[in-house]
Amino acid sequence: MDIVDAAAGAIASEPRRRVVERLADGPATVSALAELLQVSVPAVMRHLDRLEEGGLVRRTKSGRVVTVELVPGSLDPLVTWAMQHRLFWGNQLDRMVDHLTAETDGSDS
Repeated sequence: MDIVDAAAGAIASEPRRRVVERLADGPATVSALAELLQVSVPAVMRHLDRLEEGGLVRRTKSGRVVTVELVPGSLDPLVTWAMQHRLFWGNQLDRMVDHLTAETDGSDS
């Protein structure tokens, strides 16, 4: 699995996107994330496993407290891919609009 696929899969779930949004404000404990999502700690750990597999977060343990933080730049490959495809599709749609406008202008004569 490439890095774009891993990141996209990791944020394919709304709860995992909420975790990423929260972590954009800074590190949080697993307990705080479970409270945010209103799920059990084991449930949030499964979400964190997926985010970690996608390379988006890392966990550190100090005693019994597990803290989670975003990996800086981890979404960059996904953003780059999306921007490249946005430009492609934007250009395609612009050409279609130009074509339809030209057809409409030509039929009025």
